[in-house]
Amino acid sequence: MKKAKSLSWWIVVLGAWEIVAPFIFGYSAEKTALWDAIILGVALVILGIWAALVKDESTLKTLSWVNAALGVWLIIAPFLLSYSGTTSALWNDIVVGLVILALGATAASALPKEITA
Repeated sequence: MKKAKSLSWWIVVLGAWEIVAPFIFGYSAEKTALWDAIILGVALVILGIWAALVKDESTLKTLSWVNAALGVWLIIAPFLLSYSGTTSALWNDIVVGLVILALGATAASALPKEITA
């Protein structure tokens, strides 16, 4: 559980990065990319903090998979929301999305499997 919680803190950091990235990389004028980054960043920060602080392993596993799914969204969003022409937004989202996908999946996999009777 400790490994999953520490990985969740890294998701918080990447969520915060996602919020500021449009301003650092200069694509804040691309409103679709900007708002996708802000909304996803806030969601990642909130879910990451929740996952890092939760005591229940089942909830932690669920939150970790949700974070992994948000990583997938970051990877495909530039294409679905038509801002793949904005190179800095495209590559930021792909790289951050891949890392979040890996962190979320690793955190979820680090937890014991549920035993059903």
